[in-house]
Amino acid sequence: MQRIGIMGGTFNPIHKGHLALAKAAMEQFALNKIIFVPAGMPPHKNAKEVIDKKHRYQMVKRAIKNKRNFCISRIELDRTGITYAVDTFNKLARKYGKKTKLFYIMGLDSINEILDWKKPLELFSLCEFIVGTRPGTRIRTFRRLVKFPPLQKEVDKIHLMELKENISSSEIRERIKAKKSVRSLVPRVIENYIHKYGLYK
Repeated sequence: MQRIGIMGGTFNPIHKGHLALAKAAMEQFALNKIIFVPAGMPPHKNAKEVIDKKHRYQMVKRAIKNKRNFCISRIELDRTGITYAVDTFNKLARKYGKKTKLFYIMGLDSINEILDWKKPLELFSLCEFIVGTRPGTRIRTFRRLVKFPPLQKEVDKIHLMELKENISSSEIRERIKAKKSVRSLVPRVIENYIHKYGLYK
């Protein structure tokens, strides 16, 4: 059976933490490939803080170039209106069929909010979850979440994976506004792209 990781997110911007999570997920869960899926119009984000999707797409494309078994999809970018994960995974499940197991790769902050998403229990029927936690992160909210009765029978589909990196896109945006270096947080190609187009100032 083929095992595919789906790395969703706004990637505003993509950073070394995203790439480390994808690499670790591929190694620890024997994934055949990882598809990066930049969000079009995400329902849980402030639209004013999310830069144009063409820039987010180009940054992800550049960040994963020449990385074996990493690819990018426009499945959400080309959809009109708000993009919901459950709709994306329904399409992917139909595309790849029953001989493929899908894994949704995300951060702890995303899984903690999942009950506020569109049809979260249906999403659990479509994929398993690989959740990256940052060093020293409190998982109190997550522990309460998995005790919620509808999720108790799905808890074995959630796999926690602690990472060494502790990077957030919001931190990067704030550093750029403050005219501070982000060289240690993003790949050089992304730093150059941000400067070229004057993003996040």
